[in-house]
Amino acid sequence: MSTTSESEVLARYLSDPAHAGVYRLDAARIETPVVSVSEKRGDAVAGGDWRRLPAAQYWSREALLDGLAASLAFPDHFGRNWDAAWDCLTELDWSEERALVVLVPAAPADEAAMAVFVELMRDAAEHWAARGHALVTLIVSETPVTAALRTVPEWPLGPDAR
Repeated sequence: MSTTSESEVLARYLSDPAHAGVYRLDAARIETPVVSVSEKRGDAVAGGDWRRLPAAQYWSREALLDGLAASLAFPDHFGRNWDAAWDCLTELDWSEERALVVLVPAAPADEAAMAVFVELMRDAAEHWAARGHALVTLIVSETPVTAALRTVPEWPLGPDAR
């Protein structure tokens, strides 16, 4: 399958708010177009507005909150806590009818912080899906999958998606 048709499949998938949510993306199986578009920050590529959290050596609570704030341009008054992140996530501006895709690069994580992050992003995805928008979070994971990511479904689109 060519990159163009993979991009078209990805765009079609992302355009449906029913696909909003949090997904695990196995680092060993990353394929284009996800690799190529994940390098672009804030660009409208493959049906989505892609935002990548800055790489971290370790996903602590602070690193996740700061990365989310940086990638989604939270306001200066952002309080650096989960409640403030929820407030900012539910006040996002949707300038166009396309998905907002948040990519979290692979790194070891504080299990408790990652579990809260996953719950926060799932809740935000549900919030926006109810309003007709797709918020998708892709968490790149190493093998073996950590406890915090075991309940996160694997990203369904691979090289054989049609």
